[in-house]
Amino acid sequence: MGLRRSAKALVRKGMTVFAGKYLESKESSPSHRIQEPLRKDSELERTTTCNDAQNRASNRIVGLGFFCILLVVIVSAITSFSGSDSPQCRSIYMYPSYARIDGFDERYTKLAKKYHLYLYREQNKDRDPSEDGMIHVDGIPVLFIPGNAGSFKQARSIAAACANVYFDEPDSIENPHTKNLDFFTADFNEDFTAFHGRTLLDQAGYLNDAVSYILSLYRSQDREFGPPPQSVIILGHSMGGIVARVMPTLKNFRPESVNSYITLSAPHAAAPVTFDGDMMKIYERIGQFWTSQFEDPTSFFSQNISLISITGGVLDTVLPADFTTIEGIVPYENGFTTYTTTIPKLWTPIDHLAIVWCDQLRNVLAHMLLESVDVRSASKTRSLNERMHLYRKWLLTGLESYTDQDKKVNPAPMDLSYIFQTPKNYKRVSINEQDVLVPADLSSDPLTRIFTIPKAPKNLQFSILTSMQSVEVLFCIRQPHYKDQKLVSEDETSNCVPASEDFVTIPRSTSKSHFPSDSSWGTDENSFRLLNVNQTTVLIYDFIVMKVETSETEDDSFVVSELTDKVTKTVIDESPFRVLFNGIFKRKNRKVPTSLVTSFDFTNLYSSIVSYRVETQHSGTSELFQTLLRQSVEKPFETKWHVNLDQGPQDINFHNVAPFVELNSTHDRSLKLMFINPPGGESLMNIRINWSLTVKMLLIRFRLSIVAFTVGFVSLVMAYQFVHYGQSGHFIAFDCAVHRILKEHWIGIFTFLSLLTPLAAFIGLPQFAMLITNKTSGGSSSSLSNNTAFFLGTRETFMWWLGPFFFLMTVSLVYLVYRIVSVSESTVTWLFGNAKDGGEMTENSLGANGDTTSRNYDVRQALGLLIIIVSVIFYIPYQFAFVVLTIVQTLHCLKLAARPKGSKNADLANFNNSMLMLMLFLVPINAPIVVVFMRNFAIKWQTPFRSHHNFLAVLPIVLLIESNARSRMPRRLSSKRDFGSIAIVVWLLHISMYSILFGARNLYWLHHLFNCLCAMLFFKTLA
Repeated sequence: MGLRRSAKALVRKGMTVFAGKYLESKESSPSHRIQEPLRKDSELERTTTCNDAQNRASNRIVGLGFFCILLVVIVSAITSFSGSDSPQCRSIYMYPSYARIDGFDERYTKLAKKYHLYLYREQNKDRDPSEDGMIHVDGIPVLFIPGNAGSFKQARSIAAACANVYFDEPDSIENPHTKNLDFFTADFNEDFTAFHGRTLLDQAGYLNDAVSYILSLYRSQDREFGPPPQSVIILGHSMGGIVARVMPTLKNFRPESVNSYITLSAPHAAAPVTFDGDMMKIYERIGQFWTSQFEDPTSFFSQNISLISITGGVLDTVLPADFTTIEGIVPYENGFTTYTTTIPKLWTPIDHLAIVWCDQLRNVLAHMLLESVDVRSASKTRSLNERMHLYRKWLLTGLESYTDQDKKVNPAPMDLSYIFQTPKNYKRVSINEQDVLVPADLSSDPLTRIFTIPKAPKNLQFSILTSMQSVEVLFCIRQPHYKDQKLVSEDETSNCVPASEDFVTIPRSTSKSHFPSDSSWGTDENSFRLLNVNQTTVLIYDFIVMKVETSETEDDSFVVSELTDKVTKTVIDESPFRVLFNGIFKRKNRKVPTSLVTSFDFTNLYSSIVSYRVETQHSGTSELFQTLLRQSVEKPFETKWHVNLDQGPQDINFHNVAPFVELNSTHDRSLKLMFINPPGGESLMNIRINWSLTVKMLLIRFRLSIVAFTVGFVSLVMAYQFVHYGQSGHFIAFDCAVHRILKEHWIGIFTFLSLLTPLAAFIGLPQFAMLITNKTSGGSSSSLSNNTAFFLGTRETFMWWLGPFFFLMTVSLVYLVYRIVSVSESTVTWLFGNAKDGGEMTENSLGANGDTTSRNYDVRQALGLLIIIVSVIFYIPYQFAFVVLTIVQTLHCLKLAARPKGSKNADLANFNNSMLMLMLFLVPINAPIVVVFMRNFAIKWQTPFRSHHNFLAVLPIVLLIESNARSRMPRRLSSKRDFGSIAIVVWLLHISMYSILFGARNLYWLHHLFNCLCAMLFFKTLA
């Protein structure tokens, strides 16, 4: 046995020696030297290309993403706003003139050469400048602040309306101490305030100087109209409203020089764009300042300042209307947010630009401003309480609980001095009886109706709807000696509270009505008047009197009144999931109670990003009026009126709990639907999700998220490329990495993105996220703990699909951009062909082991680097340098495309293409500052840019681009302990995660993360 084993071992050894000699001879042969490069190329092919199975799987995902993009574009284009969401602003006419105030020069402000101040004068009404050019002011000063890229001429519409009302319609002003308004307006050369924090600070500082100068113009004013003004009324549009809030935070602000702020479509709650870190800091600072001022009950702010935010609602596609809310910044004693659809006699949404010229709105503002001033006061405005009362009167429906404090009829009546003596002829209206008066009933003497209030009802509501102005209502308390009598007797005297002032104006709804604004300001149609009093208030009184005068009777006049103890309010706790289920599998119609006024409160339908559609069915006909629907949210105060419901389904789009906006969680967040029903007949109501309107509104609210997602996905792809580079030594192409990620990890990615919104809603992940980052959304001071800055800013579990949906669109968008880059490179290759003498780059030219001459800076490159750095320090913003470097990187990639094919050239080209992709998607973040710089350069080129001169924010990028131009690449992972390579992968994953989780509200920070990445890559090329 031992001999046999020895023989076998000898044979094996001999065969091994023979095979070794044979292989040595083969390796030395010419044919082997030819085959070895082929094996290397085939190995490169296996490691850098994707097989058909991978391509098919990933192409399906990319194709699905393109379908999502196409779906959003088509749906947004074909879905139009209808009914109460359609624009109904009327055109306007005026005779404007502007007097430039040249006296406001360098003696008063450092920015006199850049900005200018004008005084608006309505021709043939306002006092014109004298022949010697002297400007005479005799009214109350108002300062208009234009918004982002806005013109000083935008003040003309509201200023002209104020002049027309004051000079032509003085009887319509309910204020004996009013005075004409002097409208001053600032010319900011249409600066892009929203993009640049330093520009915003410049404007605020300039306006502080302007306010002091404006007040100085009134020192010699005739004292016939009271003391000279000591404050200015501020009217700001868009970012002009934020400039106004910045003014009191600066050192040159004159104390107590402003006490009344009115803003139009101003983004108070959050910065509209997050490209500039300075802007985010400004938002945080003004939020802290204003909040701290209002927290002190003895401060000037708490006792005098009012701030009203008016927004146009759904038609404002420039700025999400959700951002205009001031809840959480200003207490309700000092201000509130309202929507133009809420404002009585306006009732129409308005887009971002039209809000300064809409005829209906400017009439409301003109009357409100002229009634809020007081020529006797040094501040030239009425007291805070009086102003807030006026604002609630002019800007809210009167149906909000917030307005109960203004009602004469309330649970604690203060004035019962009105004495009512029961007439001999009156009609007693029974409980649950609808009393209807039509022209035939109104032809006799004044009519009186008495509603006796039962003592202990379960539900009680009193309602009146009328088309007439001459309806008087009294809420009465009987004298003590009449308390025991069940019925009101003749000639009985009672103490009453008149409720005529508590009527609210609502749109007219007839068979001919199409829009709520059909009966708004300037139309021939009379609106309706509604009085609706709930049980808490009604039970304080003993009976209600309604008296109707017949002098104003018209053919279509009517009065419908009712005292009911039926259930008129239904609370429904269905979630969007349940609404979706009902809409797909069964049609659930709810019966609308037949009372005059009934309501439904949907307690779980509060997310602004979900739109609904309400369908109603009616039995019976009414010649008095058609059913009205009031859609409302308690806070912020948004109401929409839907008239003549027989027209068809009504779209329900509202602003409540919105992405990236923090609201008080203690407020009632319900979607409220109130029906005003004609007498007779029954109605059925059905609500379902309006998917087309929901999709249309997505891009308005999540535009910045798409930008952040693209950076996050490109960073993820680069991380995969570097992992593969460390494992194989080859840097795979960008599209191949995309295919492999989608093939191997799409389930994990989609699951992760799907769970983020539910996690944010249920386990408080945003609070944990804020512990690991100091970056906030830049809203109010509460933004320091603002959990809405996480991911997509929403905690609506129903919208779990938004993450995967946006990811699909992101993948397709990134893939499309890469294909454009690839086609451009292929075109260059076809035009110029492969360089015959280019050859393949050697290992020394690509790695860190190159010869000494390859490490010496070329004089031209060094000079270019020095020029960029010096320019950033002294003149240009670093964002401009980044855009230039992106162009340089693009040219370098095109140059690499013309080189001969080979493994090293392919690795170099793939690495540079990936860097270019990341830079291309960072350009939109840096471009706005470049736009501001170019704008300033065009106006006054010799003045250096006033911010963003931190050369360290671009130096690593400059060094890496220079290194790329010298055909260097980072060294591959040489061992498992190569911490440099590991750090690059980890940092890329960090960029990807940060972009997705926090990028939307911190886009500016993505540039700095990329800058750090470039520093790491540059040092890795030197390793």
